[in-house]
Amino acid sequence: MDWLITGRIRGTFGLEGFLKIESCSGEYEHFLNFKEIKLQLPSKGTETQPPELFYQVEECVVRNADALLKLRGIDSPEAAKKLHGADILVPRDMACPLERGEFYINDLCNSDLVYKGNSVGTIADVVEGGGGLLLEVSEAATGRTVYIPFRSQFIGKINIPAKQVELMHRWILE
Repeated sequence: MDWLITGRIRGTFGLEGFLKIESCSGEYEHFLNFKEIKLQLPSKGTETQPPELFYQVEECVVRNADALLKLRGIDSPEAAKKLHGADILVPRDMACPLERGEFYINDLCNSDLVYKGNSVGTIADVVEGGGGLLLEVSEAATGRTVYIPFRSQFIGKINIPAKQVELMHRWILE
């Protein structure tokens, strides 16, 4: 099953184990449909793959700037605090619905970065940088990793079905 990160646990709320959630998309209404979620805990530095935990959602409250989730088995602020910083993953069909021309960042991974019709690299990941999102690209010619700002002056057409992303300027790989 294809799981997508849809939010992150930012804190606790109240005495019953509610979790404050920040949505990755800024949308919260789809959280009301969650029945089960997967949490990916932050890595502790020595772990290669952070642990994943499955939870049943008992209740969701959408507020102005966040949402509150109550998970089965998390019944105190102390238990909720252990989940702070975890990413919330849901099946693709439960993620925030896309509008025309939108895509999930996950869909960019393993896409070809193309300059004037030729593949110049493969997008390995999309990471957060100080000024916004960066494409982590494995360059085809050298195999080295480069980071390209995910901005319209550097990135052109994005063709999700063809798994291709257009690079506007070759010099950015130098």
